Amino acid sequence: MKAIRTVTINPCFDWHYTVPNFEAGKENLVTAMTVEAGGKGVNTSRALRVNGVENLAYIILGDENGDAFVAYLKKDDIPCRCFTVKGRIRENITVHPSKGKETRISVNTFCVPEAVFAEMEAAILSEDLPNLLVSFSGRIPTGLAKSRVKEMLKKLIAGGARVVVDSSSFTPDDLRELHPWFIKPNEQEIEAFLESAPATALDAAHAARKLVHAGVSETVMISLGGEGAAYSDGENTYVLHIPALENPVSTVGAGDSTIAGLLAGTAEGLPLEETLRLAVSYGTAACMTAGTLPPRPEDVKTVLGQVRAERV
Repeated sequence: MKAIRTVTINPCFDWHYTVPNFEAGKENLVTAMTVEAGGKGVNTSRALRVNGVENLAYIILGDENGDAFVAYLKKDDIPCRCFTVKGRIRENITVHPSKGKETRISVNTFCVPEAVFAEMEAAILSEDLPNLLVSFSGRIPTGLAKSRVKEMLKKLIAGGARVVVDSSSFTPDDLRELHPWFIKPNEQEIEAFLESAPATALDAAHAARKLVHAGVSETVMISLGGEGAAYSDGENTYVLHIPALENPVSTVGAGDSTIAGLLAGTAEGLPLEETLRLAVSYGTAACMTAGTLPPRPEDVKTVLGQVRAERV
């Protein structure tokens, strides 16, 4: 069984506010709030852990509020290896109205010096790379050159690790240079990649195959929100149909959970179609929990029984 590692170099505290009648430019009353230790990689680790899948999270923390962050990780029983820099971990805010889309405010103030990044890099590169599934997620923080992060990812890939890259910091040209094992652009990101959004799920499947053939990644899954997802590895291409959710609670972190499902299925050695169905089941079930809370095992099981994989 493959070992799973997540890498979060730009973590955050995720604050979620329920504002039933949110209106921009006016005073809004909050009726409920939650806070979680977050960052895309942490969200993936939490989704795996809740569903009984072992993993280790590599995280860079700020010394001013890192202890509080670790306390949340311990509460969720997330094994981690932490590296500390000066400063504060970011605090992001998501506003959840009763109707309409969520509004998210993302802070971009975390700074990571090269020396601490190099310390983390040395630790992960010392592992048994051919046996690793590594998910690198989130924007690159200030203080680090993108070229330096790419250098680490290239070393992981060259060493035999299967690397997931889920970061808005990388352009299609960057990804072609890296050629990771897996990427998962959402509807907005795929439009930036292809200069136009796919009109249908079938179009998205063809777009995923086009990106693979263009060398952007070995495999590509395009998230389609409530319409499911499309996947291609150049040879096998699928549209994943998911059940409709009458009252989705929150879509924040659903993509991170989708990656968790993909890692879980791959680590276990499941057949491709089963792995893809599990991936979108994790992502869909994540929409049934508040904020960035992980998908519950019982919800994953229920959704999985309704997911259909259509080969195209």
